[in-house]
Amino acid sequence: MRKNVIHVTLGLLAVLLGNTHAMAVQESRLVGQAMHCAAIFSVLSQAFANDPGKGPKFSKGLEVLTEVYLKEQPSPTGAAGLAEAVQRRSEAVKAVHAAWPSQGAALREDGVMCGAWVEGFLGQGDRYQFVPVYPKVVAPHVRGQYQTLLEEAMRR
Repeated sequence: MRKNVIHVTLGLLAVLLGNTHAMAVQESRLVGQAMHCAAIFSVLSQAFANDPGKGPKFSKGLEVLTEVYLKEQPSPTGAAGLAEAVQRRSEAVKAVHAAWPSQGAALREDGVMCGAWVEGFLGQGDRYQFVPVYPKVVAPHVRGQYQTLLEEAMRR
């Protein structure tokens, strides 16, 4: 009986460790959201680069989202990690452009949600102290601010 308990316990431990490793390999939801929003803010920052009111804000949002992505990565760090993030963001931007004709409405809403999320970061000042919760509800003034920006950026 005791031998069976030990075997069952070791078996459960092996399964638990295997599942833990599999979860660690998978990307966290925060990483995925940060990269998707970084792609949207990359489109916005490129389109409004010459706009003195929007350009710096979108560039800062892009910087913050890329930093969140990098901080959530288990490895690599430093220049290699940044190069990987830039490459991945570039691929995500291409995916946004490819999806725009068929999924424009959903991407416009993503632009609103990402904009609201970035507002939570930027509202903390020059250096954010915490990662705000990805929004589920957006204030009307923020929605109004971001609702048409991605569409306008995609036309440029």
